Amino acid sequence: MDHYHFLVGEFKKDSPFIAAAASAQLFAWFAHIGEPVERYGSKRGKVVKFSQRNYEKMLFAPETDSIELFSPRIVPPDEADETTNCDALVVYSSGSLFVLAIRASKLALAPLFDGARAIPGLFEHCEYIYCYAETQGYGTGYALGYRQLDEAHPMTFGVPCPANNWAAIKRRGLQDSHLRDVYPINGFTQARLDALPPERRQALRDAMQAYGRCEEHASWIFWHLQPGELEAARAALNAHAMLGAYINN
Repeated sequence: MDHYHFLVGEFKKDSPFIAAAASAQLFAWFAHIGEPVERYGSKRGKVVKFSQRNYEKMLFAPETDSIELFSPRIVPPDEADETTNCDALVVYSSGSLFVLAIRASKLALAPLFDGARAIPGLFEHCEYIYCYAETQGYGTGYALGYRQLDEAHPMTFGVPCPANNWAAIKRRGLQDSHLRDVYPINGFTQARLDALPPERRQALRDAMQAYGRCEEHASWIFWHLQPGELEAARAALNAHAMLGAYINN
């Protein structure tokens, strides 16, 4: 199955939803990757053909709390789910997170991250960012906190699901004490790091010194890991029970 590259930005608590600003940032990302917006998620939950007039009516409706945008279809309608029938998509969920996804053959993970970081204000309301490669359906569900089965991800009964686990931790209000997982690209604000319990914060600092490379940018600390380093860092942090993807909820 084709892989996609994902960037997920998790928001600070009580982040405001400023529809026009969020929409402008998401359209700026589509322009950056050279993809037009062909469809969007309507207020009735359906994916419909993009119309500037109708989109703006939806965008500024009082009940609107999310934005979903999709690039042109890959195959004709009815041959695939509309939400996955595209090379690129974005989801902006009010007060929770945003997701950028693009077919891996079109854009590597590092340029996805660099391009998103260059869009003014896109990371403004975030405290935690991570990037990964996955199949489109599972990877989108993973970002949003549910298990989306496909050929590469069959049902595994009795085995904790990394997608569901993080959603359960957030429902219990325990996300400040954990990271979700370790990824090729990880980003934390200092406030997000300071919220970790002292022992886990020190364990993360030790792992960041031992594996990969770190860079500071504005108010962010970004941690980049190669595949071999990623597994070693994951094992080190799992020893402190701090990775929510592997906690059986």
